[in-house]
Amino acid sequence: MRAGFLLVAILCGAAARADDRDAGPPPADAQKKLSEQDAELVKDMALLERLDLLRNLDLFEEERDAGQSKQAQPQPPPGDG
Repeated sequence: MRAGFLLVAILCGAAARADDRDAGPPPADAQKKLSEQDAELVKDMALLERLDLLRNLDLFEEERDAGQSKQAQPQPPPGDG
């Protein structure tokens, strides 16, 4: 009885490993080439994404610079009022 369970466990493990190997992405040769219009669209979308990232970075740097300038301004001493 114990040998039967061991045999079933080994077979189930081997089947699970075989499924894992087949689950990978298809090789690059199997992928279809993009049409010229689609390739141009992908390039445009990548450019827009880069511009958006740069815009967000500029906004972040402006906020940081504004925070540093506020800290650099001299504060009046407390109690002079």
